[in-house]
Amino acid sequence: MTPGTLLVYDNFRFSDGTTGKKILVILNDGCVGYYIVVKTTSKDTHKSSNNGCQIQDQYPNFFLPQNSCCLKKNTWIGLDEFFELTTAELLAKHFSGEVKTIGVLSETLVKELLECAISCDDILTKQVEILIDQLKIMT
Repeated sequence: MTPGTLLVYDNFRFSDGTTGKKILVILNDGCVGYYIVVKTTSKDTHKSSNNGCQIQDQYPNFFLPQNSCCLKKNTWIGLDEFFELTTAELLAKHFSGEVKTIGVLSETLVKELLECAISCDDILTKQVEILIDQLKIMT
């Protein structure tokens, strides 16, 4: 899977331990043994509707206006929580049908998203390093 891949994950485990269906965005290529992923939402609470990086919002995010990609609604990619899914786990769930690919963001959007994610307060240093390396590969 490549950076910018959009996935529907049927039984995603949230930070609070609950599970549910969620659209996720992959941020790296998995070469480090795991994927860094972030959640999306179509709920605009506490979020601005300016295109792209919204690092100053109460909940940092990256805004994708309706139809700017394969998503049919205004969508905010949350950058306040970063999840790590092992490559083996994600591929197994993909082959079982629990995770489905629904599209891929353009390379331009992926680069902007990665630059935005790197500047977030809630990302771990090791994740920043991985995303910086991913950006280098893409340029």
